[in-house]
Amino acid sequence: MARPELTLYQFPISHYCEKTRWNLDAKGIPYVIENLIPGPHRFVTKRLTKGGRGTVPVLVDRGTVVTDSTDIALHLERAHASAPALIPAGGPERERVLELETYFDEMAGKHVRRWVYATLFASGADIKPLMFGAFPLPLRLVGTVLLPVIKTAIRRQYALTPDKVEESRVKLLEGLDRLERETQGDPSRYLVGESLSIADITAASLFSPLVAAEGSPYALRPAEEVPKALAELRASVVARPAGQWLLRRYREDRTRVARGFGASATVANG
Repeated sequence: MARPELTLYQFPISHYCEKTRWNLDAKGIPYVIENLIPGPHRFVTKRLTKGGRGTVPVLVDRGTVVTDSTDIALHLERAHASAPALIPAGGPERERVLELETYFDEMAGKHVRRWVYATLFASGADIKPLMFGAFPLPLRLVGTVLLPVIKTAIRRQYALTPDKVEESRVKLLEGLDRLERETQGDPSRYLVGESLSIADITAASLFSPLVAAEGSPYALRPAEEVPKALAELRASVVARPAGQWLLRRYREDRTRVARGFGASATVANG
């Protein structure tokens, strides 16, 4: 079998990278993964982007380099038109999908990440299996050595201060409220129309650390240490319609190719 033409450079634990993986999987587009260690990853991403962004995900699609999960989603709609459309081609539905994608990308992406990292770090839990479990042993050892530096960089980059962390807790709950309004409290409903869209993928993937859904990078591992604050928040989220919606999206949509919007909703074979 020929090697896929797309390569995704990523952190396995990143919820933004999970968003892009789900995006590719829902469109039925084959790809290969290159896992990167935080910190040294910049040598790779800076090379790929010719000195540009140092963040992940980075997608290389037949020579075209695309950064940012939203830009990747837009690129895939243009460059892989035969795959199921996750963004309507036009009209009010397109505007609505893009509006909700932007909202959940900015709100859930930022505030879930900050609150979860702060909670994990404050608890003293062993996060090495979560951070580096997807890597081969030599890179797991590298990650273990670099972990203090990585944690310092995360604290600085994501502003893990008490005031900001509390702000993020409030904001992520507001985001869950918005999700329930948009779905009318019905876990079976998609955000727009009758088909999975990039808005659904964005909300489900970026909130996924809060529910530890099976099929997500945050599913519970045997003997995993879960800080009390995180366990309590997860229990409260799962008990509400938004949490059930998140779990249902993973259960029903994470491992299958989407139906897609409109006439372009055909499954790609490669």
